[in-house]
Amino acid sequence: MPPLSKLAEHSLEQLIELYLLRCKVEGRSPKTVAAYGWTLHSFLAVSRKEGFPEDVGHIEPSHLYTYLGRYTHHSPATRHRYFREVRCFFNWLVFANYLDSTPFASLRNVRVPQKIVQPFSREEVVELLSACDLTTQVGLRDRAMIMILLDTGVRCSELVRLALADLDLSERRIRVLHTKGGKQRIVSFADRCAQALHAYLAVRAPGEGALFWSAHDRWIHPGVALQPNGLKQMLRRLGKRTGIPKVHAHRFRHTFATWAIEQDARELDVQYLLGHASPDMVRRYSATYNSEKAARRHAAFSPGERLEAADQPVSTISYD
Repeated sequence: MPPLSKLAEHSLEQLIELYLLRCKVEGRSPKTVAAYGWTLHSFLAVSRKEGFPEDVGHIEPSHLYTYLGRYTHHSPATRHRYFREVRCFFNWLVFANYLDSTPFASLRNVRVPQKIVQPFSREEVVELLSACDLTTQVGLRDRAMIMILLDTGVRCSELVRLALADLDLSERRIRVLHTKGGKQRIVSFADRCAQALHAYLAVRAPGEGALFWSAHDRWIHPGVALQPNGLKQMLRRLGKRTGIPKVHAHRFRHTFATWAIEQDARELDVQYLLGHASPDMVRRYSATYNSEKAARRHAAFSPGERLEAADQPVSTISYD
């Protein structure tokens, strides 16, 4: 452990602020820094209320259990994040030589259930596209956005920040520049998506800037970029119109990945096109597809169906 004098020079609050500054300097996104800040300031508030040692070198696993115990009524995913973000802070204290070891060494994070991701069916996608009124600018815009979501797997935040200059119709490519974690990438789209974009651009008023403009009362406002909430409202409206539940941008992302894997796309390709840093999330999509594939094949190997003469009455056994 470092000399106590070094630790005494920095309160827990000061070290938290220094850690958040480090995150900014290293280029973490404002949303990430804000999330870390909320979690660490919550930890600071609990430490003061519960009387944790002022010297971070004297914080023990028992103190961490007290902190984490306050959130046992939260979802596993939330608890997992609170654990992980405070642990990262203490790992940094070790890395920066404020501590010799972390009190998290003997703690284990809560397991997050791996949920089956339910993609749209082909019939549902066709129904959503059919619900777009192609006699209006808004309907043509909505169809083009749905096709991009389906054919590229971009996030909601990425779609609304696309610029007209990011679109290359001749090569059928889109530059995704405003991404999670700053990992810019190029995505492709195919014929039907290109046709939907051509139809939309034919009625889109001239002007640079955002590819998709906001709309109100069936009228598009030229030059006013569509916001994430506008996209969410549009998808909810189509979901209500068609009766399809859970119509949101991220479900199109799930659908893109699952359908791609179904057509034998490499996990590495799907990982790149979705902008994931690791293959972990792609494996969740693979698990969804494999689960569905196994269910479809069940009839071929069903033990119940292999019972011989299952429809015959059981013979009476005599005990004479």
